[in-house]
Amino acid sequence: MQRRDFIKTLTGVGVGAALVPPCKYCADFYKNKNLSPKEKLNSKIIAQMPKKIRLEACSLCQLNCPACWVRLEEEKIKKEEGFGYLKFKDFKNLVDDNPEIEEIELSNSGEIFLNPELDKIIKYAYEKKVNLFANNGVNLNTLSDEMAETLVKYNFCAMSVSIDGATPDVYKIYRRGGDLNNVIANIEKINKYKKKYNSENPKLVYKFIIFNHNVEDIPLAKKLAKKLDMDICFIQNTQPWYAQLSDEQIKRAEKLSDLKMNNNEKYDVFMAELLDTYRTGKMKWFFCDDLFTYPQINWNGNFFGCPKSNKFGLNVFKIGLKKALKDKNVVYSKKMLLDFSVPPKKGVPCSTCGVYETLKKAKYEMYSDRDFV
Repeated sequence: MQRRDFIKTLTGVGVGAALVPPCKYCADFYKNKNLSPKEKLNSKIIAQMPKKIRLEACSLCQLNCPACWVRLEEEKIKKEEGFGYLKFKDFKNLVDDNPEIEEIELSNSGEIFLNPELDKIIKYAYEKKVNLFANNGVNLNTLSDEMAETLVKYNFCAMSVSIDGATPDVYKIYRRGGDLNNVIANIEKINKYKKKYNSENPKLVYKFIIFNHNVEDIPLAKKLAKKLDMDICFIQNTQPWYAQLSDEQIKRAEKLSDLKMNNNEKYDVFMAELLDTYRTGKMKWFFCDDLFTYPQINWNGNFFGCPKSNKFGLNVFKIGLKKALKDKNVVYSKKMLLDFSVPPKKGVPCSTCGVYETLKKAKYEMYSDRDFV
């Protein structure tokens, strides 16, 4: 066979095409060759397997914070999902079946340290070279000496500690049922083992939500964070009905915290301003991006997609993560978010989400603000 005919045979064009089909790469190329650059990018984004996931370690919590969405929807959650914790066997199977995963965020709506199998989860992630985080937040009121050592010994990467004050009396106004003295003692436990193992991990962040009752604690919080070898992060309260600051307090809080704050009396206005904050790089994440790059899985395996309580009727522990990501409603949700001309559809959780509506009004371009590929 001459060289030209041989090449035609390999590519499935010309002589021998009936016997040797085109390779998958070529087939995909010819199938997509007429797509626009944006369509090609969107196609790649929709099909990609994320390297990061959010997997709730525990939905139980020992505190009773007044503006917590879990406490506000407790009866609904009990009826639909229940409360519980991630089992080690489910974690192991998920990690083993998805070697692409490099990073897992374990915190979402509960306190991860109430999971009795957390030590085994942390050790196995270390063995499989999967980085663990709790950047969404922990309250750290409960931490055994053994768990403090496990965090350091097995290289738990980072966690945010939700404190919202710098004195016990101010702390307990929002973190009801908690004790700031316990939290500080537990941070010191972790620091003790970081020194023993000469480790920087877990990196600890002092997370301070600014309310009208804790503004004057901001300078003390900065000093306490420094003493405890923690970074500090100030966050605006997003609940327009709870403990909002007066105009004078906003100016005072901005001066003390260096945080630019928005008036969020109207949710839609606040969300639009939040989007602007996101676009300028001052905020590094947004809910809807997580469906693409950081999908949320509940403690019992239910696929939420994003950290909000939107679920797709899929259980990752039963059908596998890859199959869940290929589900028609998950794919349709991604198309809705990438191209707002795609209409909402019954049965697709994003269709009834207020955040989606805000994004749509703002003509937010999902693919242009994050490095998906």
